[in-house]
Amino acid sequence: MISRFGLGKWLLTLAAFFYFAIVWAQTTNAPLSPLVPLVPLVPSAQPTVPAFVPLAAPAAAQSATKQAQDYQRRFEQGILLMDRDINKAVEVFQTLYWDTKSVRVQLELARSLYIASKLEQAKEQFILVLAQPIPITVRDKVEWYLSEIQKRQTLKFYVGVYQDSNPGQITAERTFNIFGQTLNYQPNLPTSPQMALNLTAEVEREFQPNTGFFVSASLVTSTYLTSAFNKQVGDTSFIRRWQDFDYKDVRIGNEFMFYGNNILYDAPYVSTRFVFNQPNQNSLGVFAKASVLNFPNYAYLNGSQIQAQLNYQYSVVRNWTVSAEVGADRTAAQLQAFSSYGMFAGIGTQVAEDSTNLQLNLKAVVLRRNYWDIDPIWGDMRSDGGMIYSATLTKRDLYVFGLRPEIGFIYQSNNSTIPFYSYSKSVVGLFLKNVY
Repeated sequence: MISRFGLGKWLLTLAAFFYFAIVWAQTTNAPLSPLVPLVPLVPSAQPTVPAFVPLAAPAAAQSATKQAQDYQRRFEQGILLMDRDINKAVEVFQTLYWDTKSVRVQLELARSLYIASKLEQAKEQFILVLAQPIPITVRDKVEWYLSEIQKRQTLKFYVGVYQDSNPGQITAERTFNIFGQTLNYQPNLPTSPQMALNLTAEVEREFQPNTGFFVSASLVTSTYLTSAFNKQVGDTSFIRRWQDFDYKDVRIGNEFMFYGNNILYDAPYVSTRFVFNQPNQNSLGVFAKASVLNFPNYAYLNGSQIQAQLNYQYSVVRNWTVSAEVGADRTAAQLQAFSSYGMFAGIGTQVAEDSTNLQLNLKAVVLRRNYWDIDPIWGDMRSDGGMIYSATLTKRDLYVFGLRPEIGFIYQSNNSTIPFYSYSKSVVGLFLKNVY
């Protein structure tokens, strides 16, 4: 698809779709952000007067206006205090919530409690918010906070059962030409679909409350019927995190992977992430990472990797968001033929329906990787292009002991100038996401 259509044209189409979604959204009545305090707390400083109230009642109107202005002033005071005195901010939002019973104020109260490391109280407020009819992006953020609380209090985990059509990413080609000689290829591993069990666990602890210094560990395992396909990916890290309206962190850690019961790589790294929140739940994210790659059994792959990613999420209307992302990496290996430049671009959308509480997430990503030198085995320059399509369906209000079920599907393809590296695969399964 990439070779026929062209990466540039694909990106142009993606940008055009994203642009027209934004333009169309500006003609709609998108909801005010319940989390980002850059829009008024109340719809208008001049309240609408009901038809049955005589217009000659200026005292009542002035009283309502004065009250609305007082709520707004106290709300803005709480927002400012979140950067200066978080405990005082909690007091302001608590009193304001008692007076208004506003869900938006409750969200800021929960967020203030979270930043103040009063995790149990924050969790209680966030769970109450989830029971309200809130927009799709707000629900996603609330669930993110709950999952963060879960891994800081006890342990956050996911479990899933899925079928993988090509766990070894083995090419469908069986005849190849190497330096003018024909080679018949017979894989020594199964090529039929296999069932697998996925387990993910994450834990995090703050050194001292309100210091912003954390230690974190995670492990993702995929266990197949054929043990040669088993994978375990682990990460341990120290984190310095700044969290107010925006999110910032710096992380120093080590990532490792076992494949088929043998270690594949070990990678010390340093990374940073920024998330800049905007009105109406829009957000801009920036990520960068530098790693040292160590492959104990494949020394020619040892080297370094630098990555950078940029993503943007836009809330079109109450229950519809679109997102776009781009990224690139430079991977330098000891052997030039295995060094490469990679890039990707993607677009996604989330759609929800209130009466059923069903939510559908769709995403498409195009990938490109260009290698620096001729492949020493195949005698040709390697260049890969691929696509990833994914979809998940969930019922947003269905929680079983804090677990929310999701049905997921992924299709992935890789088309290489060296056919041996071309493959396609699909994954479909049921996953349980630990929200709280």
